[in-house]
Amino acid sequence: MAPGIGMPEMLVVLVLALVVVGPQQLPVLMRRIGRMLGQARGMAKEFQASFDELGRETELSDLRKEIEALKSGNPIEEISGEFDKAALEAQNDKIRQLKMASANRIGDGNFGAPQPPRPVPSKPAQPNPAAPTPEASTSEPPRPDASRDTE
Repeated sequence: MAPGIGMPEMLVVLVLALVVVGPQQLPVLMRRIGRMLGQARGMAKEFQASFDELGRETELSDLRKEIEALKSGNPIEEISGEFDKAALEAQNDKIRQLKMASANRIGDGNFGAPQPPRPVPSKPAQPNPAAPTPEASTSEPPRPDASRDTE
């Protein structure tokens, strides 16, 4: 609690000041005391104003944070983010399936096995007049006198 200075205490202080300082210097002393009290009040107001300003800045920074949170809480951005996550998961699932298929082929022993050759489309053969025909090709060479053997 603040010390209570009432009317009787003030009267005692004034009488002591009148006795110690004298009647001629008492008005000058009162003006100095008044100025000092005014300066003390001014400093107290300035101190309180600085605390009020700090409080307002804190409130403003809290409001700015809330506004930023509301801006970042945009539902369209959240939905597009969810779609991006789902697409990435689907892509990862496809990659996992391919890896599992590859691992299954390795486990079956078929991975790296030679594959049968693929048929190459062929062009129609053009007859070569110098090449022997399949009818003429036999295991024995033709004889000049084939008629002699039959007689």
